[in-house]
Amino acid sequence: MPKPSRPKTPTLAQLRRLSEQRPNDPQVWKNLGNLQLLDEPERALASFEQALRLLPDEPEALELVAKAAQKLGHADRALELVLKALNLNEEFVAGHHRLATLYFEKGQFTKALPHIDKALELTPHDGRMLSRKGLILNRLERHGEAIAVFDQLIAREPGDYSHWNNAANLYKDIGQLATADTYYQKAVALAKRKDVLPYSNRLTSLHYDPERSREYIFDVCKEWQSRFAPKSVPPRPDVKDRAPDRRLRIGLVSDGLRQHPVGNMIVGVLEKLPRHQFELFAYSTSQVCDHLTRRIQAVTQQWLGIKHMADPALAQRIRDDRVDILIDLCGHNAGNRMGAMALQPAPLLVKWVGGLINTTGLDAIDYLLTDRIESPEGEDAYYTEKLIRLPDDYICYDPPPYTPDIRALPALANGYVTYGCFNNPTKVNDMLLARWAELMRATPRSRLLLKGGAFGNCELRAHVHGVMAAHGVAEERVLIEGPVGHKTLLETYNRIDIALDPWPYSGGLTTCEALLMGVPVVTFPGPTFAGRHSATHLVNAGLPELVVHSWAHYQQRVIELASDLDSLKRIRSHLRDVLMNSPVCDSQRFANHFASAMRAIWQRYCAGKPAAALTLDAQGQARFEGQVAPVELHHPAAPAKPAGFSFTFQGKVVTLDHGGTLIASAQYVALQTMAAFSTVAFDPASRIDNARHLAQLGELHYYPHAALGNGQPATLYACLDPLMSATLEPLPAAAVLTKLPLPTLKLDAINGLPPVDWLLLDNLNDSLAVVEHGQRTLADTLLVQARVNFTPTHEHQADVGLISRCLARRGFSFYRLNNLQHQANGSHLTCADALFLPDAARMAGLSDNQRLKLAFLLHTVYRLFDMASELLKSVDPELAVHYLKHRDNPEPVSTKWPTPNLD
Repeated sequence: MPKPSRPKTPTLAQLRRLSEQRPNDPQVWKNLGNLQLLDEPERALASFEQALRLLPDEPEALELVAKAAQKLGHADRALELVLKALNLNEEFVAGHHRLATLYFEKGQFTKALPHIDKALELTPHDGRMLSRKGLILNRLERHGEAIAVFDQLIAREPGDYSHWNNAANLYKDIGQLATADTYYQKAVALAKRKDVLPYSNRLTSLHYDPERSREYIFDVCKEWQSRFAPKSVPPRPDVKDRAPDRRLRIGLVSDGLRQHPVGNMIVGVLEKLPRHQFELFAYSTSQVCDHLTRRIQAVTQQWLGIKHMADPALAQRIRDDRVDILIDLCGHNAGNRMGAMALQPAPLLVKWVGGLINTTGLDAIDYLLTDRIESPEGEDAYYTEKLIRLPDDYICYDPPPYTPDIRALPALANGYVTYGCFNNPTKVNDMLLARWAELMRATPRSRLLLKGGAFGNCELRAHVHGVMAAHGVAEERVLIEGPVGHKTLLETYNRIDIALDPWPYSGGLTTCEALLMGVPVVTFPGPTFAGRHSATHLVNAGLPELVVHSWAHYQQRVIELASDLDSLKRIRSHLRDVLMNSPVCDSQRFANHFASAMRAIWQRYCAGKPAAALTLDAQGQARFEGQVAPVELHHPAAPAKPAGFSFTFQGKVVTLDHGGTLIASAQYVALQTMAAFSTVAFDPASRIDNARHLAQLGELHYYPHAALGNGQPATLYACLDPLMSATLEPLPAAAVLTKLPLPTLKLDAINGLPPVDWLLLDNLNDSLAVVEHGQRTLADTLLVQARVNFTPTHEHQADVGLISRCLARRGFSFYRLNNLQHQANGSHLTCADALFLPDAARMAGLSDNQRLKLAFLLHTVYRLFDMASELLKSVDPELAVHYLKHRDNPEPVSTKWPTPNLD
């Protein structure tokens, strides 16, 4: 008897016809969406949304829309939909799985774990979910558990290359490089050409291995081209405007536009690039948004999340954006978009920091940004790119705003020297440990402190202790500690006297951080670019004596430092200043050199010449290989000072930001640089982690864990979701972790506070109490912005009517709603900023200077040109005409207010 034939899967065309015939059948729309999802995610989203319209309360339909939204990069909307689905059915497996992936992509791994556990509890044999759990455990530094997960998956599905690749990553993280390489090679063999990731991961891992030669690694890098380069590559974009002095569009592809080595080493430079010379287009593979993200967003022409985009789609988008020079900031590391780079989506392609450990091996990439230390003369043959050697460091370090103070040299109190290494534990190999053991035997009372994420793994700690013991160093002399937050990591430098750089893969950001905390670093450069990071940072910080030429020299230099505590004490007290005043942290100098390099390669492109090695000398003069004379650079002319309108008024705009909504915004960075604002910010929940840096950009007086109110102690409700923490009690949906006492001040009782021009009130704290106890202060206030909710999140939130009535008693009238925020589907208004201006009687009594300030505020912050014009007209009708003619180029002039005393 013949076997029954399996029903054929409908084609896309058949499902489209079926959707026309049965438009009210939700299953048809789901099937169509699932078929469209891979190649047509926008159409898939539309199909799933049609199913959801037919089944508005079905968890499956909600999750399908969330899946398509996530693929298209709309993570917040996806999160909202999945939470609704789980509200309808707590046992909905796909919902828990989707929520775990969303939290994972947002970097919220602790939140992701219980949801993947719940999904596996309901479907214990699902390989996709088990794999997701392994990835989450990895990011939580629970390496042993994660390895067990992937070993289980390999046994179950040995032909799936992703399991071998994920296990290899874990073995690499805990320093088992030989095992990792075996697993990587298996993953590469199984993946073949369909996925470049295992090959890129193996390529990166080789740089940690002291047994691998420079030549071997170079051959592996070059082999990427023959293995993975597209068989047919479209020609590079044909640039119509090849004017050498026009404004250039620079694209940045990165996973690190955040608190990350990339973010730390480029943000200051991007902020200093002349806007009339460059437009920046950011393509971010990360969904994390922190203080560095906001700073970078503030200086970009366009910010685009690309995690969901396939390489061909990304390449096409870059072409559509008409990017002139595309800079890769990923390399073969996390966020790898080598496939998109190989499609040559811009006239010029450049490799810079971010997985910059060696040549990329891609023929498509024209140039690589380096320096004379990272890439000494004679190294060019080991790069497939042409080298741009900058005159100083190849990066520019930007210290975090929460940098701790440097404490006394630990050896003075301890009676022994403590060495330390806080690098990625993968860099700490057995050969290196043997060298360090020699050093410790030569300094008998010394200690060694190792700290890093993977050191939370007990097997790795035991291995390190075992190696050191075999070389005669007792376990109690080697302290090994796992992961901590970044600020705590920096504070840990106060426990060590001398930092030991690893080999063959040296420290980069960690070396800058050690110097920032007063700790000298001794380095022996490795054989590749990855091994010379510390060397270039030290030389360019003016500390070449800390770069040695052999292991014997390494030991000698460390012992010299350890033997003279008086000198070590002096070094500690001056090292931060040495670093900060060096080219390593001189963002303006670096920006000038970067701009010259980009302009030089652009001019060469415009002249129709092929890429060639470029060197910038100490004066910033650029010379291509084989040329004696420097390139004559043609930058766009700087815009003339506005010949037309300029805002001019007495004093700064005194701003009081209650709740930190202003200083948390990307807009505030731009406002700070105008030198027109003096800001006092109260941050009851202490959310702002970059206030110190913001204060360096402009006048800011920041007060965490303090609030305005009635002068009586209040309660801070600290929530699991920090964005919900407030002095108003959250509604039951928000999980409250703890309640903390919080002091409050009456607005009218702040000593030394100058007249407040602009008051901002948030929606999480008691705005009515601020207004009720601020009658005297508000008498001079020109504009109040109050965030109001239309969907309540906390008890006793003031709605727009209540806050309007309260402010009306203080002489304000409601003007308009601004910054309207909706639910992800765009239909339901959740909150907005209500703007209040002086009522007619108060407006008539404003001085001309107050009118000018208010006009400046309405123009600069809110783009309310009509009202700004009316105010200027009331000062001088000709001024208003002048403003309307030149309103796109205003420039404030102001003076400085004294610092308020809040005691």
